[in-house]
Amino acid sequence: MADAVERTPLARDVGRKVSFRDYFMVSLAAGLGYGFDAYAVNIYGIVLPVIAAGLGASAGLMGLIGSIQLLGYTIGTIGFGIAADRFGRKDTLGASILLYGATTTLGGLVHSVPFFAAMRFLTGVGGAGELAVGAPYTAEMWPARFRAIGVGGIVFSLFSLGYILAGLAALYIVPRYGWEWTFIIAIIPAVAVFLMRLLIRESIRYVVERTGSGSPGRNQGRVWSILGVKKRIGIGWLLYVANAVGYWSLSLFLTTFMTKKFGLSPENAIKYAVAFYTLQFFFSYLGTGLSELIGRRPSGVLGACIMIGATIAAATAGSITTFAVFGGIMIAMLGWLWGLGDTYIAELFPTRVRGTCFGISVGGGRIASVFAPTLVGVGIDHFGPTIPFLATAALWVLTFVGYLLGPETSGKELEEIADGMNATT
Repeated sequence: MADAVERTPLARDVGRKVSFRDYFMVSLAAGLGYGFDAYAVNIYGIVLPVIAAGLGASAGLMGLIGSIQLLGYTIGTIGFGIAADRFGRKDTLGASILLYGATTTLGGLVHSVPFFAAMRFLTGVGGAGELAVGAPYTAEMWPARFRAIGVGGIVFSLFSLGYILAGLAALYIVPRYGWEWTFIIAIIPAVAVFLMRLLIRESIRYVVERTGSGSPGRNQGRVWSILGVKKRIGIGWLLYVANAVGYWSLSLFLTTFMTKKFGLSPENAIKYAVAFYTLQFFFSYLGTGLSELIGRRPSGVLGACIMIGATIAAATAGSITTFAVFGGIMIAMLGWLWGLGDTYIAELFPTRVRGTCFGISVGGGRIASVFAPTLVGVGIDHFGPTIPFLATAALWVLTFVGYLLGPETSGKELEEIADGMNATT
């Protein structure tokens, strides 16, 4: 018999039991962790032309290393999601921070391609935990009427800030000390954010469910038997195939695209990338804020439309001036779509399996993304930069389908959304 969604009066009343300080500090801690995760994983793509030149490697080989990192991301997303339900949001978040910080630093200490690739894999595993734990954790703490701002706005905007910091590190550290030091210093913010977790409160919803069930992680093995869960995980796969494949296809080779197509120096390409991600910082609030006003589904569909148009215009741009306009919008829209997607998928599942189901949903998209860097890198080697970037425009059709199949969640308590799994929508 299908496992019914559990409902507890205390969980329904949780919005009135969490203070502003508690829910804001959780989003800040998760967001800063996600931001330093962004630094750790994106520094590779930002300084990729410099690393490739130093190692004498082709774009295809560098893309393969990127794929290895994303394989780690996929494993970490699912693994840390399960761990969040079994061991708690707060402690699992801390473990992920230390893992990606340490392995990023180690990657800058040894000049060995196999070792470097292994460290990128482990950085992916640890970095994945930031999203797999942080988004559900934040969703459980924030009040319904502002939830998207807390999860997708604050948390993802700080991810964008992490990329900006990585770009600035590449501009000012690489010329003076080499690309290695942009990796080595990652341990410092990782330790700082790890210590910050001591100031935050465990998710009340998680504590309530753990107390009620008798043991953390109860019924995790029966996730697939919960009524309606398969459809909602399928919706998550649709959204995150687009998000993950689109993000890593575009961001990993963003500076490479500009150096190859427009003849920019790596330094100037990084400056443009930093400007694009500054715009992305604000677009994460634009997309999630709009979803609070008109609903998650309309905001998601609108974002996909804008993304398709911007990607086509950016990929076919004939000058850096045109690319600066449409490429900026294209990268900014990743903030809109990821911020909204993080919120939406975190809202869809009951608390006791939220981490597990979120991890499976996002992890499914990341399985597809594993191949994106290799395919784009090989595509650039054989066809030039335009065609691989142009092909990503088709991905966002999946976003249309995902939001059209899913329920509207804006303004609803998480328990009400979970109850809706029994319905056809």
